[in-house]
Amino acid sequence: MSTTKPVPFVIGYGPNVGAAIARKFKSEGFNVAVSARKLDESATLGDIASVRSAFDRLESELGPAAAIIYNAYSASNTTDDEPLANPYETFLTNVTVTGVTFYEVARRAKAGFEKLPPDTPSALIGTDNLTPWITFPFALGMSVGKRAMANIVEASARAYGPRRYRFYFAHEVNGETGGPQVPPTGQAHAEIFYIWKQKEQGSWEVCFTETGALYDRAAGKVVS
Repeated sequence: MSTTKPVPFVIGYGPNVGAAIARKFKSEGFNVAVSARKLDESATLGDIASVRSAFDRLESELGPAAAIIYNAYSASNTTDDEPLANPYETFLTNVTVTGVTFYEVARRAKAGFEKLPPDTPSALIGTDNLTPWITFPFALGMSVGKRAMANIVEASARAYGPRRYRFYFAHEVNGETGGPQVPPTGQAHAEIFYIWKQKEQGSWEVCFTETGALYDRAAGKVVS
């Protein structure tokens, strides 16, 4: 067995969900790498060169990440009755940061997983709410981006899950209503990310409540 601690990489680090996840990993003795939604003073997660540079730096300093959490998004809200109010450029940024960049993150994650010892747990987890299943007209760009993320996760989980590289789409709902949990609960996200240690892929969709309990979205009920 490998004695080297795996490296978690939290992309889209913020004061709520990102910070809670990082604290959880740190409490278990991991060296955690974090990247805010704005990578530096001039580059955002919509800049693919900067995303690649972040992965290069991570690997050169700490090694390939075994657990990658993509908590980034971009939203420029309008109103439900004016979903097309944003200019094309704004819509494109929202879609790119939320979903398109995730494609490159998934590619780099898989490439890093292939460099890890065979016994090392490895997973890419994208965070979300219910946007792949519910349209939010006021945040159309983010909604489209999250649907793209879900498609990427599903395809990757089916293709690479059997090869020990796991991909998950983790999203929080309100335990009583089954609707969106607003604001998201940082600690619940932190607790549910034990899934990266699982030996088997399992379901690519992981739905949970504000208490951290698993939730069956199709059945509309808490299952654990």
